[in-house]
Amino acid sequence: MAKITVGLDIGFSAIKVVALSKEKEQFRLVSLGSIPTPQPGMASDTEEDLENLANAIKKLFAATRIDQRDVIVALPESRVFTRIIDDLPYLSDNELSSAIRYAAEEFIPMPLSDVNLNWQILIRSAANDKNARTVVLVIASPRNVVAKYLKVLDMAGLRPKALETETIAVTRSLVGNNPFSPSTLIMQFGATTTDFAAVSKGLIWFTRSISSGGMALTRSIAQRFNFELNQAEQYKRIYGLMEDQLEGKVVEALKPIVNIIAGEARRVIQAFETKYPSNPIKRVVVSGGGAKMPGMVIYLAGVLGLEVQEADPWYSIMKDKNSASKLAQDAPSYSVAVGLALRED
Repeated sequence: MAKITVGLDIGFSAIKVVALSKEKEQFRLVSLGSIPTPQPGMASDTEEDLENLANAIKKLFAATRIDQRDVIVALPESRVFTRIIDDLPYLSDNELSSAIRYAAEEFIPMPLSDVNLNWQILIRSAANDKNARTVVLVIASPRNVVAKYLKVLDMAGLRPKALETETIAVTRSLVGNNPFSPSTLIMQFGATTTDFAAVSKGLIWFTRSISSGGMALTRSIAQRFNFELNQAEQYKRIYGLMEDQLEGKVVEALKPIVNIIAGEARRVIQAFETKYPSNPIKRVVVSGGGAKMPGMVIYLAGVLGLEVQEADPWYSIMKDKNSASKLAQDAPSYSVAVGLALRED
């Protein structure tokens, strides 16, 4: 029997699930689906709202006919603290543990007793190397955030195999651990945030998250045209950044927010290249719902002066020929869920 892994992405505006089976070394798509997130979703602490969320997840699993109860779930980047610590000398595992706790106090704005602290060693030179150094990716997840996710999963009758950040999941689905893929900036457009990760040789070397996402773009159109939000959302999806549509009025409404996001992308690229000058970013991969906005890829390519691609998390996954074109329509928005389902451990 092929082993099935299930990735569950509980987003601000949609909940997505992907089930993959592994046959020899190849992953195959078993099932996938999406359902709108009942509001206010994870932003709420009330029993009733969390129950509604759990019920939506149950519905999604029923509709997609996924009966596997063990799931891998993403924590939103905006709710966790991620940092690369790159100024450490060679340290043994014990020394590293205390050094990370000490360094974490600098960037985590809450007591360490209130977070789960995890880390991944990116580089550790040999102890006798005169320039020996240790570079570590550190992730701190607030215990109260984790507890809320565990509670909703329990209400939905699911068992968490692992919780990890959206950025780690997206990196796995879009870049994998291919040592030959060029150094890449991944931009993950969410509803309320945009997350950035500079990735090289399959590892994350730099991350940042800002609170400008798809909702900010929709609101900007709503204000400019005096629209309801759902009408503004339609205009965003249909016209986007196409200069030749509606006399460019939609573009004018969107540009201020898109330029903030693009400016942040440029800063992340500069910060990465300052630290690793011999390893410049060669391409940008745009993921999440906003990646599908008409004109977005071309606009970002012009502003950043780099090759920009729309994310395709399905590229290495076996699927039925007749589903390929349908999968392509929403591909970027499944990057997190696919990355979760690709996790092996």
